[in-house]
Amino acid sequence: MSPARVLAPAEMTARDLSRRRIALALLTALPLALYGAQAGHLRHAVVTGGVVMAFSVAGAAMFASFATRAVDQRLMLAGYRPYELLLGRLLLLEVLGVLVAALFSVVMVLGTGPSDTPALVGGVALVAFTSVPFGLALGALAPQELEGTLILIGVVGIQLTTESSQLVAKFLPFWGPQRLLTHSIDTTVAIGAAVPVDIAYALALLLVAVYAIGRRVPVISAPPVSR
Repeated sequence: MSPARVLAPAEMTARDLSRRRIALALLTALPLALYGAQAGHLRHAVVTGGVVMAFSVAGAAMFASFATRAVDQRLMLAGYRPYELLLGRLLLLEVLGVLVAALFSVVMVLGTGPSDTPALVGGVALVAFTSVPFGLALGALAPQELEGTLILIGVVGIQLTTESSQLVAKFLPFWGPQRLLTHSIDTTVAIGAAVPVDIAYALALLLVAVYAIGRRVPVISAPPVSR
């Protein structure tokens, strides 16, 4: 696998995202606004703000995945492997996720003053880390952007309405970050297996995305041989 085969999908993704600057700005501003609305009177606003940040990063990953569907098929017919396409896109989007996570971390540390700042920063970073493969999997599986967006809203919404100690929360992709963020404001809450569970969830979502992209390529049969 040459670096050029990874950089090509990354460059295409960067070009598409550069044409969606307003949408990306809104995807970042709206979660920050939701955190800001709670920060003045609710201490667990950092949990809300951190988890809802998934809209920013997963939304960008999902839209980028939809935008490159037709190009992905042509590239794979030209010899690219699904994991090569995902790797280039993953690297670029994770860089974007780091930038968004840094912005959210600074705002929430200054706005809330958590008891455990490293846990807050770690929780926000895990949200960004998991959001990329989650968005890529949605972009590969959902038939259209509307369905993908509704699934994203549903998953993040359910995660927000559950406590990290509830059983249902542990089966959702952002339970690990939610646990860390809860610990950042209440150090009596044990972190437990939050980090390894989150990493395993992210890897599983990435494998789902690779499989789904591979399944989308049409099988071209050889023409019949005339006798």
